[in-house]
Formats: sequence, C-alpha cells, structure tokens
Amino acid sequence: MLVYWLFRLTILVMRPFPLKVGYAIGSFVASLCYYFFRRQRRALNENLARVLGSDDKRYVDSVARRAFRNFGRYVVDFIHFPVMTREEIQRRLAFDQWEDLNRVTGFERGVLIVTIHFGNWDHGAAALAAYDYPVNAIADTFRYPKMNQLVQGSREKLGMKVIPRERVGLGVFRALRQGETLAMLIDVPAPDSSIQVPFFGAPAEVSSAPARIALRTGAWVVPAVVLRGPEDPAIIRPIIDVSLRYDATGPEEEDVHRLTALIMASLERQIRRYPDQWFIFRRMWTAPAEMMEKGRALPAEA
Repeated sequence: MLVYWLFRLTILVMRPFPLKVGYAIGSFVASLCYYFFRRQRRALNENLARVLGSDDKRYVDSVARRAFRNFGRYVVDFIHFPVMTREEIQRRLAFDQWEDLNRVTGFERGVLIVTIHFGNWDHGAAALAAYDYPVNAIADTFRYPKMNQLVQGSREKLGMKVIPRERVGLGVFRALRQGETLAMLIDVPAPDSSIQVPFFGAPAEVSSAPARIALRTGAWVVPAVVLRGPEDPAIIRPIIDVSLRYDATGPEEEDVHRLTALIMASLERQIRRYPDQWFIFRRMWTAPAEMMEKGRALPAEA
C-alpha cells in the first residue's frame, strides 16, 4: 500500500516535468543508489566483467555506473507508463524492421518474442500494441491490488493483453494458436524453469519457459531487445532477430537446451554492443569469470 501511494505521488509530481528533466533526476538518484545497493552493484560488476572481457575494475565500474543511470531512466519511464498514450509511444518509436515484423506476425502458429531486462523492455510490447498488433505480455502480479490495477490497467489501456505469470497455461497456448504475439523475459528464471546454457563463454542460468512454449506450439521465436537511444534517451529502438526458426529434432530436453542456447546467443550480440543497457542485478554465472588480459577494450562492434 505504501509503495502504491508513493508511486501515485511520484506520478503526480514528475508528470508535469519534461521527460528529459525526469531522466536527469532519475540518473542522479540512480548514481546515489549505486553506492548503497551493494549486493546489486557487486552482481552487476561481476556480470559486466565477463561481458566486457576485462579485469580492469575501474573500466568495469564505469560501465556499471552507466548501467545504473540508464536504469534510473527506465524507472522514470515506468513512472510515466500509467499515463502514456498510444500517440506518445508512436512519437518515441524508431523502428526500421517493419517488413521483418510483418513477415513473422503473419505466421499462423503465432510469434514468441523473447527479451531481457534491457533498455526499455516494457515499451516493446506497448509499441506493438500502439500499432494494433495483437500482443500478449506475461507480467508479474503486484501483491497490492490497486498497484496491480494501476500498472496492468495501463498496459491494457494501450492495447496489450496481460497474462499473469501465475496463470501461464491455457491463455498462452490459446493466444499463439490464434496467430497472436506473446512477449516474455528469459534472463530471470522462475525456480521451476531454470536451465543452464552457454552465455559469454560459460554456463549461465536462464529460463527454459520460452523454449518449452515454442516447441509445444510451433511458434516462431524472435529474440528482441528494446534499445534506448543511444543518441536521444527518449527514443526507443526495438531490434528483432527473425532468423531463428527452430524445428524440433530430438528428445524434448535436448531441444529445449539447444533452442534456449540459440536465443541467448542472439541476445548476447546486442549485450556486447550495448553492455550499459542490460540491467541484471543478480549473478548470471556461478563460477568466477575467466578474465581476459587487463584493460581489454570493448569489441569493435560496440
């Protein structure tokens, strides 16, 4: 209840400000939080050390700080989300893969968009809905009913169909069998759906649920991220990979492992390019990272 009323108060206070002013405030607060949220900071730095291939603590720390500031901007967008309009989302959208999107959304078995906590992931499904694509989003349920109604109601107002995570089942399969789009996250697994696959050169724990759903429905799997900017932080740029069309080849568990690994390999390419837009505050790898030479720079494509 307290979080709900603080959230409503923040909306009331922040909404009159231009978005860029809100981003400046969010970035400043996130910079302060970087010092106080020690566990999250430590996990993020460990993850980024592997992503960057560096044991230069100052270098890794500088990228982690940028990630915290970008997350602060995400929080500002989340605060604005309940009062956003379809027109506002359309104005902020920069997307040049309409042909690819239209090709996969015409697939009769549906489309499964698999994403991660990256950039402005919430706005990906909202952007589809703003252009009248039938999209379903799996979302966590907030414990306080009014908070849940505020957040999920705003998503539904924009045209999304929200499927509570605890009710994933018939609704998911029904949507895909009707040729609709389903969006879900993969980088934070539920305890009963965890699987380890290669990721940045070592086994990482992710969710097997997207692969299981895709294999059981025949849906077209589309790994995707929603990049913020990078020139203008208010602009959202979805990047989709439509090349992953997977057909089952053997025992289900082998197919689940193989398909999950292919999804993560696709998402890995975007994380390499924009490491400061991946917000993962838990340890992805249980084993210590095998570090590259000290001070190694980012790959050329970054």
